[in-house]
Order: sequence, then structure tokens, then C-alpha cells
Amino acid sequence: MSLLQALNPRSVAILGASDNPIKAGGRPIDYMLRHGFAGRILPVNPKRSEVQGLAAHASLLALPQAPDAVVISLPGEEVGAAIDDCVAVGARLAVIYSSGFAELGEEGRARQADLVARARRAAGGGLRLFGPNCQGVANFATGAILNFSTMINENTPADGPVAIVSQSGAGAAILYGGLRRAGIGVRYMLSTGNEADVCASEAVRAVVEDEGIRLVVLYIETLRQGAWLAEAARLAHARGVAILAVKAGRTSAGQATASSHTGALAAEDALADAFLRQHGIPRLADFRELIDYAPLFLSQPAPRGRRVVSISNSGATCVLSADAAEECGLAMEPFDEATLAGLSRALPSYVTARNPIDMTTALLGKPQTFGDTLQALSGGAAADLVHVGFPIGGEGYDFGAFADQASRFARDTGVPIAVSVNQDWVARAFQAQGVPTFWSERAAMRGLALLAEQAQCRPQTESAGKHAGPPPAASHSTALDEPSSLDELARAGLPVMRHLVCRDADQVRSAIGTLPTPLVAKGVSAEVSHKSDHGLVRLNIREPAQALQAFVDFAATLRRLEAEDGGMLLGVQHKADFELALGAHVDAEFGVAVMVGQGGVLVEALRDVQFLVAPFTRVQARQALGRLAIAPAFAPVRGLPAVDLDAVAGMMVALGDWMLEQGGRVQSVDANPVLVARGGAAPVIVDAVVCLAREDA
Repeated sequence: MSLLQALNPRSVAILGASDNPIKAGGRPIDYMLRHGFAGRILPVNPKRSEVQGLAAHASLLALPQAPDAVVISLPGEEVGAAIDDCVAVGARLAVIYSSGFAELGEEGRARQADLVARARRAAGGGLRLFGPNCQGVANFATGAILNFSTMINENTPADGPVAIVSQSGAGAAILYGGLRRAGIGVRYMLSTGNEADVCASEAVRAVVEDEGIRLVVLYIETLRQGAWLAEAARLAHARGVAILAVKAGRTSAGQATASSHTGALAAEDALADAFLRQHGIPRLADFRELIDYAPLFLSQPAPRGRRVVSISNSGATCVLSADAAEECGLAMEPFDEATLAGLSRALPSYVTARNPIDMTTALLGKPQTFGDTLQALSGGAAADLVHVGFPIGGEGYDFGAFADQASRFARDTGVPIAVSVNQDWVARAFQAQGVPTFWSERAAMRGLALLAEQAQCRPQTESAGKHAGPPPAASHSTALDEPSSLDELARAGLPVMRHLVCRDADQVRSAIGTLPTPLVAKGVSAEVSHKSDHGLVRLNIREPAQALQAFVDFAATLRRLEAEDGGMLLGVQHKADFELALGAHVDAEFGVAVMVGQGGVLVEALRDVQFLVAPFTRVQARQALGRLAIAPAFAPVRGLPAVDLDAVAGMMVALGDWMLEQGGRVQSVDANPVLVARGGAAPVIVDAVVCLAREDA
């Protein structure tokens, strides 16, 4: 039985059933009785013969039929035995309200793991668990409300195209209440709690299978089992379903070795951000945004790009919308000749046809101006998105007609439209026609930007299927010295500087005659990560005497540091316009995470970095490069050519794919600096540390 099928039970048993509909063990019974559950409700309470008018039973084993689902509202110490009874009767779903498990620490985690072990004894591993420590689940389409949230009493259930998945029970209730107050029906409300078994990612994967679902709103504090969410995103995009997420809990992850810049810079939150972006799941700030933007994703088509046109009858709104568009990464471009001609016919002669479009007070005397303006934009060449701002409305404005025109425009052209307003009655006019409204220009523009972001990522999610699964993260790893690290990366197909390792004076003299000067000299030791801090780097080596002196000095420094002396590396010295950092490490939750950013000795201080979770595409790599603060400098400047970002993006993809292919043997890579020049010169790695998983890890 699939998880989606388990969420549609035909019979439900409640352990700890209460006659009091206010108590946790009484609420699901009350809710199912009042909200149309057509299946059988089986209260279990050994102290009562009847609960809320239904026959009560002494135990799960004494029931007249095997239940599909079981609600467990018992003290924590009784849950293990209850799981055994669920297995014995063949239940397929257990929803555990009880607390006292992983949230209490190590002992609680052990008790929680024991629940899963007991559940796995079911035939085929068929008993699935929600919780413990959760408010439960609800299927409002069938009335199977296995949930004790009071919000269900405050907001009458109504089936609809939305599924709520939340690690927090309170979070699920907040979203449910907000969506219902907005008039949006909800089919599923799933609280995963401690996630002993079913996690939020798997729950999302289950609900997107339901053909009636068009939007999933997700709240998580820790992103677990990313493969489930990646699969959910692929299925959702194929079906035209949007997933919107709030990721809270900004904590650090510590899987990489201390010597790894990549690990030091990679917070769990940064990797979650990269994962969500790559899979076309817009990340919102809070519950309020999830509720506010739900109507936009339910009513508007997917945009073709990021070009936006703003229309208003207020000059102030035009200025504010232009500011908001730029802040949100939308392009407010000039109109082409055909659109200008259409706008000239639609607008009064004294109005300049430019973006944003100010209809002025002409709209009062000529209401058809708005519809004519939309008509001029309907050819599709002018806009991918449209914002309309009506800051003030009164007598003389036919907002019913305006709303109808806006709705028809979006439907006929496939161009999404969002409206900013400041009056409730104006908002209601547009909402009645299915046109989403917002209380500020910036909120409307952010919503349109989120639509564009989600649509932009859709075709790229297919790249996530290239590899079967992420490699394991080792608890310990060993750093290679620089020559060995460079050799590993060269075998991976990455461009590294030409170099030789010298272990005596004769090899130094031979190297000087073999490599083109100038050269860089570096002391070799796997025990010293930051060689420049200890004077173990010399530049502009041209003569044998310079190289021999460096060889002697480096050996003395390594003896003083009591570090292993691996000789001296002589490498070809390269010129560059930029120093980048390129790295990767195996994260326990996300797998291979690749980092790119501004490099050099200040990489950790500047923190101008971006992450991608492998595998990813060159397009996604280019987008990550474009998000760097230094990115504008990569473009042509004052006659200087641009940086070949395709070459850098290719390095990023190659590094991620190679790390995946290594299957966990390579745990981290730090290539810093990667020297990048303007024009056609290829980037080159001139320093690197590769860490391998220890065999005893």
C-alpha cells in the first residue's frame, strides 16, 4: 500500500479514545463524526463501553475488524506495545500524538528508533508511522481527520487543491487557518513531528501523486531524505503542481574536515537553499508568505521568462514598482516598435508609452484605457509578467470590469498578472475573478518573481536523475599533500597547473630546465594546509639559485614546524584577473555539495560563495556564478573582454560528477585559488587539498 493510499483509510481506531471532544483522544472522533467520514470509527478505551455515542473496545486486538489506520493518544511509555498491536492486527498507518521521544535527547532517540524497529516487523514493512510528537494528519476530502488541532474547529474544512506538509503541528494549523480564511480549500494537512519514519519529503512525494492537488505548501526545520523531495519536485513539475517551502532552523553542518574551506562555509541552511532552488521549489520567508502567495500559484499560468510590465494610474506606484522589479530580479525592458504602436493607440496623446505605464487620471474619463492597454500587451512580445497597481479607487472606476479584463488577459495570453491595491473592496473585486491581490507593489513583484523562479527551474530538475544516490559521508578523512591533490583533480579532468615535485637538489635543477618560467615554489606537506602563513610559497622563480634557496628554506621551515617534508613543488606561474575558490564536500544529508566563490586568502572572511548540490547542469552552474557579489566584474569592462564563465561552469559540473562517481572515497576538495583570466584563457587550479575517507572510518 502506498503512503497516499494509507492517507485514505476506510477504518480508524483511536487508542486513548476520550468521550471529551476537547481532549486529544476525543477530537479526531468528534471531527470525523461532524465532517463526513464515511468509514468506521473504532474507539479503544478499556475503561469505557461507549465513547461519543460509539461502542468502545478494550484493546486493539479486541476490535471487530482490523483498522486501516490507528491514532495513538497514549503516554509515551505505552506506545511501543501499541505499535506491536498495530502490527498484529495488520494496520497500515499509525499516527502517534505521544511525546517523550527524540525531542528529549539520546534516550528518547533510542526509544523512538525502537518504535520504527517494531513497525518494520509488519509484513512487507507495511506499517508507516507519522510522529511521534505530532498533531496528526487529515484528509479533508474523505473526512479522515486523524488530527487534534483546534484550528479545525475555528475554520470549517473544505476540500480543495492544496496540501499542507509541516514538521510542526502548530505550523500546519497556522497554514490551514490562513488558507481557509482566504477561501482556499485544503485536502491534506500532514504534521510529521519527530519524523521517526515518514518525513516531510516523503509526505510531499505522496500528496503530489493525488491528481486533485495543484499546490503543496511545506514547512521544514531540517530537510531530511532529499531524494524523496527531489522525486516529488520532478513529479510535481511534470503535473504542473507548485511546491512552496519555508525552511527555518538556520544551523551549521559539520561534516567536512577542519581544513576544508568548503565545509567551513557550508551551513546546512545554505545547502538546503541550493537544493530547493535547483529543484524549482521557491523558498519563502514565513507562514504569512506561504498563505499570501498561494492564490498566485493556484490561479496564474507559468511565465515564459522574467520580463515584467507594470501598469498603474499612479506615478508613485510606477516608481515603486520599478524599484521592486529590480530588487526582485525582474527585467523591466523598453517596448518594441509594435507594442509602442499599440500603446499609442490605447493611451491618451499626452501619455508617454514607456515601462512602467502610467495611465494617469485618463482612466476616470475613459475606463476602456485599461483594457486597451492590456490588449496592446497581449501579443506576447512585450511581457512575460504583468503587474497592475491601483493604489486608490473610488467613484468613476469600474473595478468589476477591470478585474474581468485582467482575468481574461491572463487566461488568453498565458501571461501571469498580479495586482497591488490598498482598499478591501477593490481587492475583493479582483479576487472574485481569480486575480491575486497584494497590499504593496513589492509584495506583488516578489510573487511574480517567485513564479518566474519556479518556472525557470522546471526543465533542469531532470539532471537530478543522473546518479543513483549520494555517496556516504565519512566520520574521518585524511588530507593529501598538494601534488597528490593536484594529480587527483587532473585525473578528474580538471585543469591544474603544470608542475613537478623535487626531493633533492638535482631534481630542482632539472625542473628549472624543464618548466617554462616564471615558476612558483611551494613546500610540500599534507600537515600544513595554509602554506603562505608559514612562508612556504615563493613567486617569480626564474633562476636555479632561487629555486635551490627556496628548497633549503622550505626544508628548514618544515623541520621547525615538525611537519612531514614532502619536498618542493615547482609549478608554472599563471597570470589572472580573478581568483576563485572551487570546492566540494560530501554532506551527510545532501550528498555532494559544490561551492564556488571569490577565492584567495580572504575566502572565509568575504563569504562571497554559492552552493550547488550535485548533480546539476551547466545552466545551473552559470546561474550560481551570476549570484556572486563579484559577478558584475566578470562582464566586459572598459574594453576588456568578459570572463569565459562557461569554462568555469564546466569545471563545477565536472567536479560534482566526479565526486559522485568516487562513491565516497573522496570526501572533500578545496581548490583555491582557481586563476581565471579575461578572454579565452582557460581557468587553472594552482592550489588544492583533497581529503580521502579513512579506511578505518
